[in-house]
Amino acid sequence: MNPVDNPNAFVKLVTAGGLPEADLWKAVLESAGITVYLRHEALATVEPVTVGGYAAVDLWVPREEAIRAMEILQDERVADEVEEDQ
Repeated sequence: MNPVDNPNAFVKLVTAGGLPEADLWKAVLESAGITVYLRHEALATVEPVTVGGYAAVDLWVPREEAIRAMEILQDERVADEVEEDQ
């Protein structure tokens, strides 16, 4: 099952500013066992400009995993900020 086959089973979690950021977030979520689908990644590979959202990539997750997925991404951001401060 994927967002195209069953759009009501998935939600857009976040929009990354480009493919590298989307791939990083996807790897973090998949390491926690959450299935992630990228949307608009093909355009981001062809036109890697991040100005104006041209290279924006949407991350979609199963609806029942959305809260946990957001918590994981928030935890990763806080950990990154703490490392930068040190």
